Amino acid sequence: MSFPKTQWRNDQATFVRGESVGFPTPAALVFPFYGDKVVLAEIPGRGWCIPSGHLEPGETPEAAARREAFEEAGVTLGRVVCLGYFVLTDTQTGAIRHAPTFIADVQGLSELPEGSESHGRLLANLEDIDGLYYHWDDLLAAVFEEAVTARENLLPSGMALSSFTAPLEQLPEAF
Repeated sequence: MSFPKTQWRNDQATFVRGESVGFPTPAALVFPFYGDKVVLAEIPGRGWCIPSGHLEPGETPEAAARREAFEEAGVTLGRVVCLGYFVLTDTQTGAIRHAPTFIADVQGLSELPEGSESHGRLLANLEDIDGLYYHWDDLLAAVFEEAVTARENLLPSGMALSSFTAPLEQLPEAF
């Protein structure tokens, strides 16, 4: 699947599957899934969106995604898998930046931390995202679809009870 290109402010944006290599990485994003819902944060100037933000000095993109998920949505992430990266090309200078993007399972929910820039958190139904997201376009629609498909394949929800238990004939007689 090829992802569409779109204009975001001064950048031409698209998305590429896989790991980002060799380009500046100023920010990271994460699609945090809680069951069959995705967690959105309400950020001033951005509205409802997935957690995202700048990398701090020495921070890996995954660590930034985990930190931003907690700071903006009060969620602790469990499993995190790289989905790909947004390619942002400054239309005036030609400078290229990558924004690594992850999918993750939410391991825990808590109150927003003190000092959070976020005004709230929403556990959104996937079919409602396009009406909630602050800036919806063809690129975001395609990347959300990619995230949902990847989550189903890479982070399947639930496990069969049999994977946690031994067959009945192997249980001690006390049971």
